[in-house]
Amino acid sequence: MTNQKKLGKKREQQKRRTIVLFLIIPLFFLLYFTIYPIAKMLFYSLTDWKGSASPYQFVGFSNYLNIFATESYRNVFFTGSYYLGAGLIQQVISLFLAVVMNKKIQGSGIFKGIIFFPFIMNGVAVAMVFRMFYQVNGGLDTLMNIMGMQDYIKIWIGNPKTCNYALALVYLWKNVGYSFLIYLGTMQSIPAEYYDAASIDGAGMWAQFTAITFPNIKMIVGLMATLSIVNSIAIFDIPYVLTNGKNGSNTFSTTLIETAFTYNKYGQACAMAICVLAIAGVVMVFKNIVFKEENENSYE
Repeated sequence: MTNQKKLGKKREQQKRRTIVLFLIIPLFFLLYFTIYPIAKMLFYSLTDWKGSASPYQFVGFSNYLNIFATESYRNVFFTGSYYLGAGLIQQVISLFLAVVMNKKIQGSGIFKGIIFFPFIMNGVAVAMVFRMFYQVNGGLDTLMNIMGMQDYIKIWIGNPKTCNYALALVYLWKNVGYSFLIYLGTMQSIPAEYYDAASIDGAGMWAQFTAITFPNIKMIVGLMATLSIVNSIAIFDIPYVLTNGKNGSNTFSTTLIETAFTYNKYGQACAMAICVLAIAGVVMVFKNIVFKEENENSYE
């Protein structure tokens, strides 16, 4: 019995050593490329660091206070509301398309490809295409002339009143395919027997959606809505390429880049980055609280 106990202890020790050896490299990369940069960024956000090896002084939380006290920084939250609205509309459209495409429709594969194609396109390329589409006498103006809507033609991205709407529409068009793919994949994991039984009971498409589809994808809907909130703050490529942040289209990310690389206020930029991280964390915590029951059921 003693030898068996010793042998059992050795096996346990070998298992622990193996687990530790396999975890060392992933933990090293996690600490070096994630935890350390965040800690360093948090440190610099409390200083007036101007980049490189320049001297700096501690300024406490003044960088964070500037974000809410300076009008140019406050306005980026208002700009983000356009993308937030577009993101929520995107979820509705994607969910509707996923419900439709989840049915057996002839040629559905082609339609799925068309819906998903914009998402795999490079963001800069999409922005360049839409720059030509929105320019004066460009694609949009030509379409409106053909449809007899000449009186509604405007300077789309050169006008502060219409600029953010135009950019949000590009964001919506590009990302519908991503949400659509997530929703469709989740719906296809629902057993078909549920829908067959509902059809036998006379349940229509709406009744099946409310009683079967939505309860099974509720957690995914919450996750996608959460990502929409976070992405509305972090959007960068579309406003940067189309307007370079002009005409009131500066987002949190474009303002952060401008603060760091144009004005060399790296300490202020670090504070802005920490704010984005904090907002994302708060949103994720709120999502976990709201969907606590679904999270617990997913582990059962």
